[in-house]
Amino acid sequence: MSTENARDQVQNWLMNEGWQISEQSHPNLTWLIRAEDAAQRRILVGQSKARPDMILLEARVNLADEHQKMFENLPQEKRREILWDLRFRLLAMKVDFAGVAEPMQSVQVTQRIYLDGLTKDNFIQRFANVRNALITVIWSIIQNLEGVEPPSESGEATIQ
Repeated sequence: MSTENARDQVQNWLMNEGWQISEQSHPNLTWLIRAEDAAQRRILVGQSKARPDMILLEARVNLADEHQKMFENLPQEKRREILWDLRFRLLAMKVDFAGVAEPMQSVQVTQRIYLDGLTKDNFIQRFANVRNALITVIWSIIQNLEGVEPPSESGEATIQ
């Protein structure tokens, strides 16, 4: 399958699933698509120049400064519990991840699919894994910071 065919297929599949698509450039990727849903969740999909047989799927949650401060103000044991729980949840979801550590500023979740396995079903399954992992990170943060007062100098806390 050619690079262009792979990109076109992925783009069509995502649009058929209701995602808004835009193309971006990246020095290490042959092509890069940014998919965004109605809730403004973004997932990047691109084909590696170094590994042309591999398509990468990536999503990231950047914690707002207010959330970072709220997390840091939790007792150490509670922070450790939250991090371990999130790590095991993401492992069970079969995604790779980074950033589930202190200081927790940004959590990245990734999956990859190889061209020899690139079918609509396989791609959408992997894409859904990344989306669900992204939602898991967001909900985990919200769940664990509920009831924690935001720092007095800030307004409403939001995840960026």
